[in-house]
Amino acid sequence: MPKDSQPREGILSTTTFPGLVYSVLRRKETGVLTLTGDTIEKSIYIQSGRPVFATSNDRDDRVGQIFFKAGLVSLEGLMGALERAAEEGKRLGTVLVEMELIEAHDLVEGVRCQVRNIVCSLFLWTRGRYRYRPGDLPTDEVITLKLSAGNTILEGIRRIESWERIWEAVGDLEMRYQTAPGLEDMSRDLTLSLEEWTLLSHCERPTTLRDLCRGSTLKDFEICRLLWALLTLGIVVRLSSAT
Repeated sequence: MPKDSQPREGILSTTTFPGLVYSVLRRKETGVLTLTGDTIEKSIYIQSGRPVFATSNDRDDRVGQIFFKAGLVSLEGLMGALERAAEEGKRLGTVLVEMELIEAHDLVEGVRCQVRNIVCSLFLWTRGRYRYRPGDLPTDEVITLKLSAGNTILEGIRRIESWERIWEAVGDLEMRYQTAPGLEDMSRDLTLSLEEWTLLSHCERPTTLRDLCRGSTLKDFEICRLLWALLTLGIVVRLSSAT
């Protein structure tokens, strides 16, 4: 087995999840990245550098809760579907459709929302173990995500609210940033707002974090969080502090 196809594993505290998952996505690999913490295990199925599916044993990640919280399924209906799914060994989503509690198109969107939420929830993890197994995917799911590597990182980091983690990533006010060569190719498929594109354009020449915060209509917190995502993607690079 080639070296690059060997399983890779480690402790999450020695790296950040955004950096870990992007190290796999940017190589356009196919495989399964699994994280475990206490009794919770979540896996991301990656096809040619794109997350296409995800699984979780956390009950809060069940697809039924998405429909319940949205008011599409009643509590009575959800409990009945859970019981029937357990008795018949079927997926909950399938049972919800069979019981005519949701439509088939609702299930498609619900599963995609579930998968997206599982993937993004891992960006909040700072502890646990990870294991990446490269190779063909062990499952052939019909309903899959269509999320690029770049937008995966953007959406995941946007859900992080820990200022300590963000500040550690971006550095002090005098830290300088600049866009990396090949900006157009790297940022082509990113989903950014006009204000975010404007911020990125300000980095075309070396610019301090202080000046970025002063010159943008975005909140300083949002600027720092966006910079972390752009740093992870290699779209901007961090230079030495201004002196």
